[in-house]
Amino acid sequence: MIQKSIMIPSTSPARGGLRLTPLALAVALSLGTSAHAAEGGALELDATTIEDSSLGADETGQLGYTVESTRSATGMKLSPRQTPQSVTTITRQQMQDRDIHSIEQALETAPGVTASKMEVGGRTEFRARGYGISNWKIDGLQYPGSTDFSGGGAALNMDMYERVDIVRGANGLLGGTGDPSAAVNLIRKAPTKTFGGSAYATYGSWDKRRLGADLNVPLSEDGRLRSRFVVTQQDANSFRDNQSERSRAALANFAFDLSDATTLNAGYQYEYSKTVGGGWGANIPIWFADGSKTNLPRSSNLAPSWSFGETETQTVFAGLQHRFENDWELELKGSQSSIDALSHRGLAKVNSLRRGVYGGYWDQDGGGAILNGLHQSTDTTQQSAQIDLSGPFQLLGRTHQAMVGYSDSRTVAWSPQYSCTMVSNGQSSGPVTGCLFRANNGLPISNWHDGVDDDLNMLASKTGLHSKVTTRLQGMYAATRLSITEPLSVIVGARTSDYSAITRGVDGSRTSQHNNGVVTPYLGAVYDLDDNYSLYASYTDIFTPQTQQTVSGGTVEPIRGQSYETGIKGEWFDGRLNASAAYFRTKQDNKAVLDGDLTTPTGNSAYKAGTGQETDGIDLELAGALTPDWNVYAGYTYLHFRRVDSDGRQDPSHLFKASTTYRLSGALDRLTLGAGVTAQTNIRAVSSPAGQPSNGISTGPSDVNWSGYAIWNALAKYQVTDDTSVTLNANNLFDKHYYTRYGFYAGAIYGDPRSLSLTVNTAF
Repeated sequence: MIQKSIMIPSTSPARGGLRLTPLALAVALSLGTSAHAAEGGALELDATTIEDSSLGADETGQLGYTVESTRSATGMKLSPRQTPQSVTTITRQQMQDRDIHSIEQALETAPGVTASKMEVGGRTEFRARGYGISNWKIDGLQYPGSTDFSGGGAALNMDMYERVDIVRGANGLLGGTGDPSAAVNLIRKAPTKTFGGSAYATYGSWDKRRLGADLNVPLSEDGRLRSRFVVTQQDANSFRDNQSERSRAALANFAFDLSDATTLNAGYQYEYSKTVGGGWGANIPIWFADGSKTNLPRSSNLAPSWSFGETETQTVFAGLQHRFENDWELELKGSQSSIDALSHRGLAKVNSLRRGVYGGYWDQDGGGAILNGLHQSTDTTQQSAQIDLSGPFQLLGRTHQAMVGYSDSRTVAWSPQYSCTMVSNGQSSGPVTGCLFRANNGLPISNWHDGVDDDLNMLASKTGLHSKVTTRLQGMYAATRLSITEPLSVIVGARTSDYSAITRGVDGSRTSQHNNGVVTPYLGAVYDLDDNYSLYASYTDIFTPQTQQTVSGGTVEPIRGQSYETGIKGEWFDGRLNASAAYFRTKQDNKAVLDGDLTTPTGNSAYKAGTGQETDGIDLELAGALTPDWNVYAGYTYLHFRRVDSDGRQDPSHLFKASTTYRLSGALDRLTLGAGVTAQTNIRAVSSPAGQPSNGISTGPSDVNWSGYAIWNALAKYQVTDDTSVTLNANNLFDKHYYTRYGFYAGAIYGDPRSLSLTVNTAF
């Protein structure tokens, strides 16, 4: 979709005197009341309608802050109401309103999703329902999208994508892995048959500068051959000392209609991201060496100027779609992504002195800080392919749906071994194979009040050895949606998966893991109470292979478990407003947890199978148009831990997110105002494996309180002409002090202070 705002007209004809009693129910759901609370008319807005026969979904199926349908949960094209799981979509309109340009910003907006950082500009774990998200897709194809030192998530630039679908709960039918948290599916921008485009320029706090352009060009007069080009670039400094960021991306996507029923597409995509001043681990300590709490400025960042992490991703993709006369559809698609990730990081932090003992705590007088260091690179290639056949069929006088498919993904991650030396004037650490400098072998900083000494450096060179991890995931799956009666539909499906992981260590050792014929069943049911409301329930097994390595160099055994969900959904105004209330329960065993301070043969942190977790909770969500000029997007999640593994909690019990925009009327009808909030309660977390020190050292974890917070944002958008707008965005409006990590190796990471950005956007 070319970036051009579409507003619902306020002069739409009445629809038989329709009242907003359904809206009362939607609001009641968001407040946690029963599904029938609205019938008494506690909230009733007479003669408010949203109706215009000329207004429907755009070419991508988006309706402002919601979507017409999605395939991301079951592979079948279903409306949000008819999908028996919690499905959230971050649309192009939302991304434009909120000034969202990265996957981290997009998921921070999504209900039920939290982000837990391990360092600045490095590893960020996105979590849902008490578990880390590991199931990433682009256009339905598996993608190594985790935001870590080797994944491509850090480079995911949202200017390249139309929308993001987030299926909360297990998605074993299509995902190939039954990740109990969520599956994230990014939908890439595709060419359309009409010429058009948009461009924008943004300037914001800390010298943020961003430019982008999106151009759709038909290459034949009838539009059968068409193209889409997107380019974007950003440079920005930071509120932290020594930190800056750079990103750029480009997309070229082509489509050709071989016939009225067959379309071929192919393209190339490039994404790059680099953070200078990003360290290795949480960048500020919770405690001084004497055990007292620190209260450091948010600008504190004891990372040297040479510390950085960068990710570069190149992807080629192609697909073929054929529509049969009986409304069945065949789709073949494939892609290959090459991800080059390099980390050359330094940071003064707490780390291991010897087994079970941790040091490097700062003294208040400026002593005690030790520069840690990490150097590593990974070249990852992922090839993914998928074939799907879906469509309707008639049985016993009723229309049903079916789908069958096969997916195959192969990932090869190649990591060279390095030898490093940390040096300064007059001293040297000596060569360290594996390039991990901790409290026991890093170099001291003269006075942390003055930052890292200018003469401290880390030199790296390849040893000529490398490790290699090859994983393959194949699966066949099938599902059918049976219309049992007029109000009742049942979805029955299953997937059988083959998984293998072969690891070759730097010493030539070889370990392997194979799981063949793993069957993942899926069962869902939807019962329509009336034209607006539906009850639903779903169940699926959990099977998630893990890549974390044990102390011997092998991989931790796969996760097993079950996922249940049931609830009620509502849909109004031809799908322009959707709401849901869900109860979920998930059980997970064997989740990888840190194996103390032990390391793998390559020097990385070792993991073991944990005791697992069991969670349940409630999800409430509302998305779409409340009135012709009022868009809203809100979600509340209550999460209860029945069982917690040894890594402790990283998730709040209560999470609320809301975002809304309202276009004024009359003489101010060119002005749109918006506001939003992200609020979460405190987390009874664990500072692990290092905790509160005594006499400068600690010997184990400590319980900590990760304080809750509420972060507000606001926007004002003025439509200068029909095609040009100016938008002012304010994030963390009240400049709240909060943490995006608290308790990792006795450290913490501050969230962003208040920031402003001004964007000029024009469409043509």
